[in-house]
Amino acid sequence: MKKCKEILKVNEVVAFLVGTYVISWLIWMPFVIFTQGWLKGLGSFGPTISALLITGITKGRSGLKELLTKVLIWKVSLFWYVFSLFSTLGAILLSLGIYRLTGGEVVNTNDPGQWYLIPVIFLYVLFFSVTGEEFGWRGFLLPRLQKQYSALSSSLIIGLFWGFWHLPLFLIQGDFHAHIPFLLFILQDVALAVILTWIYNNTRGSLLLVHLFHAASNATVGLLPILPMKAGDSLIPLYITVAVLVLVALAIVIIYGPKTLTRTRTKITSS
Repeated sequence: MKKCKEILKVNEVVAFLVGTYVISWLIWMPFVIFTQGWLKGLGSFGPTISALLITGITKGRSGLKELLTKVLIWKVSLFWYVFSLFSTLGAILLSLGIYRLTGGEVVNTNDPGQWYLIPVIFLYVLFFSVTGEEFGWRGFLLPRLQKQYSALSSSLIIGLFWGFWHLPLFLIQGDFHAHIPFLLFILQDVALAVILTWIYNNTRGSLLLVHLFHAASNATVGLLPILPMKAGDSLIPLYITVAVLVLVALAIVIIYGPKTLTRTRTKITSS
């Protein structure tokens, strides 16, 4: 057990990635054959489970406490709350506006009378999807990568592994991922990874703000007519949205610098 602990300490990043992929893909792959099922949602908890297991083995209770309490960092500027909750909404509305101006037809399949469910959908996404990811990707992996690489390089690494982690979902019949070009999805996750690192590094490593941004993004994408829900639906609104996200990510890198994506020169290297 002691030897295993030492091996994990030296290879935490590799162990986390292997654990994340194994846990999630073991849950998701059966649905490639058996299509939909509510258990599929458990696959999204692979990153958090992997992070908690490795942290528990290598650092014990103190390490787990340090990781989990990052979600309690809430004393940050109001700007970060506004950005985390509403920036994706702004990006999508801008994209849909551009699409309409160029002659596209925006078809809203959601019933406006049910928009009161937005808080419910947000909370559902937050607790049953995003919580399964962000203790792993940003809480565990990001600070470890930033000990060796710049904030930008760390973001690009996470974005690629985060994107490819979703691969089984693209093979499941009836899942919306199956109607999205895989490389476009990878580009989206890389751009989002840069934005999430920027949020994390500028809020003293707050997983609360990271969770809010991720949950608001997923809920907004699910509510607004941006995703193709069946074969033949236009992909142009999604292409425009990803382009906007890429431009936002590039602006962050240019304004804040690739080293830390902050106004300071100090890396976030805790954990």
